Amino acid sequence: MLQTQLAKGVQLTTVVSHQFKTNQIMINFRAPLDRSTITQRALLSNLLETSSADYPDQRTLANALAAMYGAAFGAGVSRKGPTHNLQLAITVANERYLATDQPLTNQAIQFLQRVIWQPLASDHQFDQATFDRQKTNLEAAIKSVADDKQYYAAQQLNAALFANEPAQQVPSFGVIDDLAAIDARSLYRYYQQLLQDDQIDIIVTGDIDEAAVLEQWQQVGFEDRSTGRPRPFYQHHNLKDYVEVHEEQALSQAKLNLGYDFPVFYRGDHYYAALVFNELFGGSPLSKLFTNVREKASLAYYASSSLDTFRGVLKVQAGIDGKNHDQVLAIIADQLTAIQNGDFTDNLVDQLKLGLINDFESSLDSQRTVAVQTLIDDLTQQHVSDADWLRQIQSVTREQIIAVAKMATLNNGFFLSGESK
Repeated sequence: MLQTQLAKGVQLTTVVSHQFKTNQIMINFRAPLDRSTITQRALLSNLLETSSADYPDQRTLANALAAMYGAAFGAGVSRKGPTHNLQLAITVANERYLATDQPLTNQAIQFLQRVIWQPLASDHQFDQATFDRQKTNLEAAIKSVADDKQYYAAQQLNAALFANEPAQQVPSFGVIDDLAAIDARSLYRYYQQLLQDDQIDIIVTGDIDEAAVLEQWQQVGFEDRSTGRPRPFYQHHNLKDYVEVHEEQALSQAKLNLGYDFPVFYRGDHYYAALVFNELFGGSPLSKLFTNVREKASLAYYASSSLDTFRGVLKVQAGIDGKNHDQVLAIIADQLTAIQNGDFTDNLVDQLKLGLINDFESSLDSQRTVAVQTLIDDLTQQHVSDADWLRQIQSVTREQIIAVAKMATLNNGFFLSGESK
């Protein structure tokens, strides 16, 4: 791995690997999470993915990708704690494995640069027809996700968990309420600001010529960023008391979503024990929530837990019969108490560790995983080798699992049930 600072706040990471027959170029724009810009960034990802000055519509863009032996291109947004990411990536066949002299990697980088720095715009605004179409598409996408009742319940739980921080309440792809105020000119103006201020990480992986890749990115002429490095973590505020919001809608399966304060952060103290704890609590088919709440007691259609180690929270999601609310709430609490009391076998822990290790090793076969991990390492300013990760998981003790389980405090609940008759 070679890292080069192209300017202050702009970093190129090249990872030479002979494992893949494709090369991937990813560019990530990172900024502090801000409620006022989240939806704008999501709309930008739609625009950049579908058009540019050189490729004004999806047909010409698709033809350009086809000419590069069917290269795959995409854009998207994501959140990590208090940061928001706008990301574009292209994956192209490695010309060394093809009967061609076509410099595909060079062309793929050039394509990405054109899309980003030559958008479909004139007179300081995005092309109106393209802008209108993508704005409509984003609105439809947000509405379609919101129709998912489990997603709706999860968002309402977020609203409660992060009541004091509006930016943490909003999904990474934005909200419809913010779309109305965005127009083609204001979005173009914000995009110019993003290009100037955002931290930029470029990650190129594959069987590549590092010197040639570096030279091509140096030609962009990046300028120093005036803003500092965004913070990697958001610290959830522990309320210590349980507060539940109940809402009724026309639905057959009730949703119970629970949020716990859980002050464990990515690769910090207790992190590896927390990974094993989550698998034991509700993160795997061997977990207590799955086996006891769903299987043995038949009190849930599904029941699982998940960690957010960039915001310090633990969440539980359960689909239940609404009349069983109190019983389900109690039995979920019982599963956490059981772990806190050491009510689990060493053999089960060994199986859970094996599952984590298998998932981890499988992820190493993904070229995208390599790039995303590089981004996270840069955000947190930490790097852990594969061997050390495996060692850390293997060394987690039952005492550490018990200790980390005791760090979970139930704060918020959102209960979405069918309408009372």
